Amino acid sequence: MQSTRKQIETKISKSTPGEIFFSTDFSSHGTPENIRQVLSRLEKEGVLERIAQGIYLKPKRDPLLGILYPSIEEIAEKIAKRDKARIAPTGVMALYLLGLTTQIPLKIAYLTDGSQRQIKIGNHNILFKQTVPRNFAIKEERLHLIVQAFREKGQREITKDFLKKIENHVKKLDAKLLDTQLKYAPVWIQKEILKLYNN
Repeated sequence: MQSTRKQIETKISKSTPGEIFFSTDFSSHGTPENIRQVLSRLEKEGVLERIAQGIYLKPKRDPLLGILYPSIEEIAEKIAKRDKARIAPTGVMALYLLGLTTQIPLKIAYLTDGSQRQIKIGNHNILFKQTVPRNFAIKEERLHLIVQAFREKGQREITKDFLKKIENHVKKLDAKLLDTQLKYAPVWIQKEILKLYNN
């Protein structure tokens, strides 16, 4: 147990504040039960902060704000990196990342080519929805978010206000990019984006 603890502490001490760890990061340092007990003790001692089951944070502290927690996007990206999976924001999260809503949704959905799962982070739930490779055909992040924002609103719910807000993002897209990647979006979304782009 002492050896397991020492190895885990050494690894954590060499990391920078704000770094995220998974319990599996320490799998070579002992049995799953030993690792769980060590991480639990380090959490009680304030060395680590548990942010979800099996996910820990080396706290980064601000004199005024206290512990600075990573964003939901950072945590989701870290999980994807661990799983060697691709992820892409969808639904209300796409609207939020484009600044079309100020509310971070309580249920955050990402498309993934990895395992389907749901992870609770504080008041939020991150849902990784398994999808087909075609849904990763749009490689450019801004275009992907725009397409997902249109999907979230739905063809019948497109308002003048929504189009006015999203137009700024559409105008920043590269013409060459539209030629090569827009074809992977639904036809009605292609038409709306081109209309705004050429406006």
